[in-house]
Amino acid sequence: MEIFGLDFMIDENFKAWLIEVNTNPCLEISSALLSKIIPNMIDNAFRIALDPLFPPPTITNTKKLTHESYFDNNKFELIFDDNDDGPFLY
Repeated sequence: MEIFGLDFMIDENFKAWLIEVNTNPCLEISSALLSKIIPNMIDNAFRIALDPLFPPPTITNTKKLTHESYFDNNKFELIFDDNDDGPFLY
């Protein structure tokens, strides 16, 4: 599991340009906005990576686990699913 940091620049026409992708993004909480965004992002990433392997007791007792249940109330978006898109070959 890895979290990437993506840096964008917005031009005068409000077009977003990807500048770089960092494999070691800064997770410093230096503002009120980041104090909300960063802990939620880390929590959501752990839910996606760990809940399928080690489901929390509340999930296993109340509903069947599906791919969709991992993304409930989560801001991440699934862009590749090897069950639907085929295996990812290196």
